[in-house]
Amino acid sequence: MKKIVMIIWIIFILWIIIWIAWSYFIIKSLEEPKFTIIEEKKWYQIRQYESYIVAEVEVNGNQNEALNQWFWYLAWYIFGWNNENDSIAMTVPVAETKKTWTQIAMTVPVSNTIWNNDTRIVQFSMPSKYTIETLPKPNNDKVILKTLPWYKAAILTYSWFTTEKKVENMKNKLLSLLELDNQEIIWEITSAQYNPPLSFPLLRRNEIIIPIK
Repeated sequence: MKKIVMIIWIIFILWIIIWIAWSYFIIKSLEEPKFTIIEEKKWYQIRQYESYIVAEVEVNGNQNEALNQWFWYLAWYIFGWNNENDSIAMTVPVAETKKTWTQIAMTVPVSNTIWNNDTRIVQFSMPSKYTIETLPKPNNDKVILKTLPWYKAAILTYSWFTTEKKVENMKNKLLSLLELDNQEIIWEITSAQYNPPLSFPLLRRNEIIIPIK
């Protein structure tokens, strides 16, 4: 009996090791937007992102509903549902932004115009080898390709699984830190997820991204 229990424990430990290794190496193989770390704060980073291209959709519903719609609209685009029937390499992160104010020039403070609280923008960054002209064109007109200009942002990183409540708590935490540091917000707050759904929880990388002046 002891031998059987020991074998079960060995198999379980090996399975955990394989799970951790897979979670680590799969994320290392995926491209993400290029950035430079400008400053390391106690609880967050300030980064400067280079310009990059995104495919995005505007969807309605809560966070989970928005991400589920993302699969149908954006995933099929990168899997080859485009004018060239060409697959596009997977990148990270999957970014979700709740549309709470109008999107305006990034050097100008945000306006107070309120949008429908259920409206969200879900984005997928495109591989850097493409330009806006060379990317395959989506067959679905809900998928929009656009170039984001360079910007500076405050980043709060956390692990484990994301829920709408947790994302909201992390947003409020970063907003409080930025208020203490007298940082001016200039664009919508984004929730970014970098790992496939089956990744080891402690290795999952999630971020709250808030563009600042």
